[in-house]
Amino acid sequence: MDLRDETADLVERRLDLAIRITSNPDPALIGKPIGNCQSILVASPDYCKTSPKIQKPADLAQHQCLGYKHFDYHTWYLQSGTEHASVNIQCRYTANETTNLLYATLHGAGVALLPTYLTDRHISSGELIHVLPKWKPKDLQVYALNSSRKNLRPAVRQLIDHLECYFQT
Repeated sequence: MDLRDETADLVERRLDLAIRITSNPDPALIGKPIGNCQSILVASPDYCKTSPKIQKPADLAQHQCLGYKHFDYHTWYLQSGTEHASVNIQCRYTANETTNLLYATLHGAGVALLPTYLTDRHISSGELIHVLPKWKPKDLQVYALNSSRKNLRPAVRQLIDHLECYFQT
């Protein structure tokens, strides 16, 4: 198992399978969508108490935001019903791994766009606040990716089937 938050060459690294959350999987790979990944905007209660209130997406441009390091520029695209907004944000802090961004958010560093699978329990416990709950980014797909259908071992096929079933529940 090779745990990295980066795109790896499956053939070069001799990996049987990659699980990636993306809107555009690598077209050179064989991909199967196995789940859905929703994200939301969150901040800590301490950050929200000491910062101006966020009432609309444009307000985010004036806030300390936390971003994903692999992006060259940081624009958050949000939707509320039929309304769309894009906000260019200045990142106070960037990281190449989402749990790092989660912990920075929990410690009051700013507003982050994070997947709900990481944030839900912290929102329920009151450690995080869902910012702009009527606005959300586009959902991403969770893909199981491999380099070839021919050389897919039965154990890998079973893992893909198991993960697909897991994400459906």
